[in-house]
Amino acid sequence: MSKLFINIISRASLSFLVLTLAFTAVEPAVSFGASVQSQFTISQQVSAEVAFATLASNVSMSPTLGGITGGTANGQTQVVVTTNDLLGYNMTIQASSTGAMQGTASTTNFIPVYSTTTPDFTFVTPANTARFGYTVGASSTSDVTPLFKSNGSSLCGVGGTTANNTNTYSALRCWIGATSTAVTIINRNLPTQAPGATTTLYFQVGIAANPVPAIPNDTYIATSTLTATAN
Repeated sequence: MSKLFINIISRASLSFLVLTLAFTAVEPAVSFGASVQSQFTISQQVSAEVAFATLASNVSMSPTLGGITGGTANGQTQVVVTTNDLLGYNMTIQASSTGAMQGTASTTNFIPVYSTTTPDFTFVTPANTARFGYTVGASSTSDVTPLFKSNGSSLCGVGGTTANNTNTYSALRCWIGATSTAVTIINRNLPTQAPGATTTLYFQVGIAANPVPAIPNDTYIATSTLTATAN
């Protein structure tokens, strides 16, 4: 009788041990005690965006110029860009056609685009010519591309780090003409803070006395497009 009782107890103990191990294997996260923890994560994907908080406005050059006596006229516009992209954004400018200012009364009338591969440190209008060009400024001058930076005295678009080959930004320096090929004018490498990053475009028209070809009396218009893209 005692052997039977011992055998029953042994089998019951073995069954309990097997059930305990099985429960532990199936439900490993369940435990008992004075303090328990259950850790998990929550994820949210945020996409990169870029937007114009302020659009460029139309520019009216001032003052009115004489087509024979010539002179210099100036104008400017601003845009404000916002982006949350970790790598920032870039902005290009592209003229709708050749970049020249076309007459509205006659398409054969035009003020030629400032045609140089590398910008001029100062706006230059040679004798008997007319030119239309632009340069760029920014609320953070480091955003301006090297094309519109100089060695601080005479050369633009040089880049580099040596004494005579630096990346210095100077206001109203480094003039060039817009073309039908997009040119990068801003390249920012971090997100913007509110209210955004401001870019200023400065325009200048120079007409020397007695230009060739002649500049008839007319209203001259040039159209350009700014494109901001997240990096």
